[in-house]
Amino acid sequence: MKFKYPLSQELKDKASSFDEFANGGAQATLKLKDGSIYEEALLSNCSAIIALRGHEDLPFAISEIIEIYQTEKDKKPTNRGGWDFWDDWKNKLNTT
Repeated sequence: MKFKYPLSQELKDKASSFDEFANGGAQATLKLKDGSIYEEALLSNCSAIIALRGHEDLPFAISEIIEIYQTEKDKKPTNRGGWDFWDDWKNKLNTT
């Protein structure tokens, strides 16, 4: 099975050091080429974006991401549930 929105190798490398708040799940902030910032992106095993709080689908192309990082809010999110997953996150954590 493949994720709908896999990260490039460069972004995976950056995300590999992120703090997880759940088994295989990390929250991150994304910066796009146009300067837009998207907070509360959920990553699975530092390899794919599987949800973005407030969005039913990714509102931009992965190729538009120029930076991925974690804020203190990302490292210790107060809202850990209520995600609208684009992929079957729980099953894929066990198979990737």
